[in-house]
Amino acid sequence: MKCRVLSVLALLFAAYVAWPVAAEEPTTRPAGESPFSAEVYLEHIKYLASDELAGRRPGSPGIEEAAKYIVEHFQAAGLEPAGEEGTWFQEFEVRRGKQLVDEDALLEIDGLERKWKVREDWIPLPFTEMEDVEGPLAFAGYGIKAELHNYNDYADFDPEGKILLILRYEPRGDDPEADFGGESPSHYSQFRGKAHTAARRGARALLIVNPPKRAGVSDELYPFSEEWSRQTYDLPLVHITPELAEVILKKAKLPTLEKLQERLDRERKPLSTDLHLNVKLKTGVRENKVKTRNVLGLLKGEGGTDETIVFGAHYDHLGLVPLQFERKDEQRYIHNGADDNASGSAAIMELARVLGRERGLRRNLLFITFSAEEMGLLGSKYFVVHPTVKLEDVKAMINIDMIGRLSQDRFTIFGIPSAKEFDEIVGRAAERVDLDYRAPKALSGNSDHASFFYNKIPYLFPFTGIHKQYHRPGDDWELIDAPGAVKILSLLRLIARELADLEEGPAFQEEAAESEPEEEDLDFKPAVEHEKDAQKAKEKKGEEKPVENGAGGMPSRPPVRFGIIPDFSADDKPGVVADTVLDGGPAQAAQMKSGDRIIRIGDYKVNDIYGYMDALKHFKPGDQIDVIVVRQDQEITLQIKLQKSRRRPGRE
Repeated sequence: MKCRVLSVLALLFAAYVAWPVAAEEPTTRPAGESPFSAEVYLEHIKYLASDELAGRRPGSPGIEEAAKYIVEHFQAAGLEPAGEEGTWFQEFEVRRGKQLVDEDALLEIDGLERKWKVREDWIPLPFTEMEDVEGPLAFAGYGIKAELHNYNDYADFDPEGKILLILRYEPRGDDPEADFGGESPSHYSQFRGKAHTAARRGARALLIVNPPKRAGVSDELYPFSEEWSRQTYDLPLVHITPELAEVILKKAKLPTLEKLQERLDRERKPLSTDLHLNVKLKTGVRENKVKTRNVLGLLKGEGGTDETIVFGAHYDHLGLVPLQFERKDEQRYIHNGADDNASGSAAIMELARVLGRERGLRRNLLFITFSAEEMGLLGSKYFVVHPTVKLEDVKAMINIDMIGRLSQDRFTIFGIPSAKEFDEIVGRAAERVDLDYRAPKALSGNSDHASFFYNKIPYLFPFTGIHKQYHRPGDDWELIDAPGAVKILSLLRLIARELADLEEGPAFQEEAAESEPEEEDLDFKPAVEHEKDAQKAKEKKGEEKPVENGAGGMPSRPPVRFGIIPDFSADDKPGVVADTVLDGGPAQAAQMKSGDRIIRIGDYKVNDIYGYMDALKHFKPGDQIDVIVVRQDQEITLQIKLQKSRRRPGRE
C-alpha cells in the first residue's frame, strides 16, 4: 500500500511542479487549453477506488486513509484548515445499524439445563428490538392473523405479556397458486408483519423456528448482518434451531414440530396454547456507533468578505459488504465506488489545486468532502447544523456526485432553477467549454446538495447519470471517462470564478423549493434495472423483501405524502424526528413542528425511518389518521389527513 501511495504522490508532485507557482488569471491561458490533467484526475480515482481502501466505508481504516490523502492535496493546493479547532476535520458520530455482542447474549428456559449458545442454537434477527425481556412462553402457530383467508392463530388466545414460539412462513395449502398458502409466501409470512401483529396484542418477543416440512428450507439460522440491521421491528425477534424448539415442545408435553405443522396446514385452525415455561432473553444486540469526519479546506478570497461558495462531494462509499438484494450470499465484496464518488472527490481536489494557484477571487471558496452520504447525507447534514463558517455567508453550493461517465451522453445539471442567475452563468460557461447539458425544471432528489437547499441555499448538481455498476463491485476506475470529467471540471472552474466574483447573489428562488421532492424521494439515485430484476426474482421465490440495500439506502416509496423531511442524524431514541415540516403539506396542516419525534402512525409503531415508510404504505390518500409525536418530552396526538404522493421528479 505504501508503494502505491508513493507512486501516486510522485506523479502528482510532478504535475504540481510543472505548473507555475505565481497566481495566474484564466484569461492568460491560450484558448482551448485546460488547466486540468486527465492523467492526474484519474490517479486520484485509482487511489481512492483502490482495493487498499476497501470501499471507504465510514468508520473503516480505508476512509481514514482517504481523508489523509485529501488533506495532503488540500495543503498542496494552498488551502487553509477549515474544520473544528483549526484542524482539517469535522468529526461526528453515526449509527450504522446494530451489532451482536455475543458475551451479552443470553437465552434461558426454565427447566432446561442445557446452555443454549448464540449463533449455534439461536440468534437474534437483525431487525430485532434491542430490549431484554422475560416472561411466560406460549406456542402461537404461525403467528398470523389473516381474516381474509379465515386464518387466525390468535383466536381465543391471549398473548399479552408472553413470549411466543411460532413457525416461520405460513400454512401451506393444496393450491400452489393461492394468494395465502401457495408456493410463494404472502406478506403475512414476513417477519415485520408477524412482529406487528404480536406487538399489537401485547406479546413481549417472538422465538421463530423453520417449519420442518417445507421444501427448500434448511435448518440454518438466519444470518445476523449489520447490512440488514438498520431496520427495527416491533419486538425482540429470535431465530431458533428446530432442535431447540423440539426440546421446548417435549418439555411442555406438546406434539413434535412436524405434527403441529401438519395440523395447522391441514385444518387451518389455531393450536395456540401456553407452555408453562418461563423464558429470559437478552438479545446481546446494541447500537453500532462509529466516528467519521468531513474534510474541509478554505481558499480565502481577496475581496475582504466572509461570503463563501461551497464546493462539496462525498468521499465515502459502501465498503466491504454483500451484494445488494442478495440475502443468500453472505460473501462480502469490495465496492470501490470509482464513480460514486471518487469521481467527485477527485474533482474537489483538482478544483482546489487549479483555483488555489489562480487565486484572484473576491469571495472565499470552501472545499468539503463529506462522509456518510451513503447513510443518509449525514456529513452534509451535520455541517449545516454545525457550520464552520456562518451559514448565512454561504451564497451557493456546488455538489459533485458521479461525474465519471460523460461518455454516456446523459450529462445533466440539476439545481439551475434554485437561483435566478444560474441559467445565464451555466450557459455562458458551457458555451466556452463546448459542453452540452440538460437542465431539468424539476429539482433532483437527495445528494449532499439537499442539506443546503433545505436551508435556502441555491445549488448546482452536475451528474453524468446512473449506470449498471451503480452500487456494485464493478464501479472501478477503468470505466471512468477522465477526459470527459476534465471537461466538466473546466466548466465548474468557470462557474466557480463567476460565482466567487459576484457582488451579490445568487438569489434563492422560493418557487423552486415548492417543486423539490419530499421524504418519499429520499434517494436521488434510482434503482437500476438489474436491481429491480433481482428484487422481482426474490419476491417470486417468496423470500422476505429486503428494504435496505446495505448502504443506507431507503425503503421503497409509499403511496401517500406526509410532508416532512426526516432527520437522519437524530439520536438513538426510537422514532423519526421531523427535521423540516414542509410548507403546504399534511404535517404542517396538522400543526406538526420541526423537532417533533414521530413514534406512532395509526396503529403502527415507528422505531426508525424504515418503520415510518412501512407504516405509510398501509394508508391511502385522503385517510385521516392519528399520529403520536413527542414534543418537549410530552406525547401529543395529531390528526393528519394524508395527501397523494407526488410524482417523482428528477432526471429525464
